[in-house]
Amino acid sequence: MKIVLATTSKFKNEIMDTVGIKHSMIESDFNEDLVSEKNVYEYVKKLALGKASSVKEKVNNSIIIGLDTINYVDGIIQEKPKDLNDARKNIEMCRNKTTKVITGICIIDQKTNEIINTYAETKVTLRDIDDIDIDYYMENEPNIMYASGFILETILSNFIDKIEGSYYNILGVPVEIIYKYINDMGYNLKDMEE
Repeated sequence: MKIVLATTSKFKNEIMDTVGIKHSMIESDFNEDLVSEKNVYEYVKKLALGKASSVKEKVNNSIIIGLDTINYVDGIIQEKPKDLNDARKNIEMCRNKTTKVITGICIIDQKTNEIINTYAETKVTLRDIDDIDIDYYMENEPNIMYASGFILETILSNFIDKIEGSYYNILGVPVEIIYKYINDMGYNLKDMEE
């Protein structure tokens, strides 16, 4: 079975490769601005569904995976920073708090027309990070302008107090959850083609 990831993100690609889920990638042309939803969980689900659906016509007999990850803290969705000041505000907002990292997941099996549209949530609690360490993070994190600037797998990991849920979800690809659904559809790792 061919797995198609509805993105060309090198990070998502590397994670899927690391865990042995053979796949190809097609860029989604879904316009995220079309989604207006107050409930944060429905919001990420709609984004993931939009991304997966946007590549349906480009492939046949495949499992299509659409993903969209947000950070949610103090009732605010943290967007991708426009500049370094934005990135800094996002980190300052998360220090000494628990942030929800929520990924919308959509899996479409074109053979059976089954659609799974759900989400994964991981709670990340950061210690109170002092300004000197935030300065260091800002100056030394090469991917600060990705996602919300919340790059937990590198320098920021020094300030984690607690993680509840999937670590891979923090990286934007909750592989154990994705694979469980693919496995429930009747497919195994050996069934996957590149």
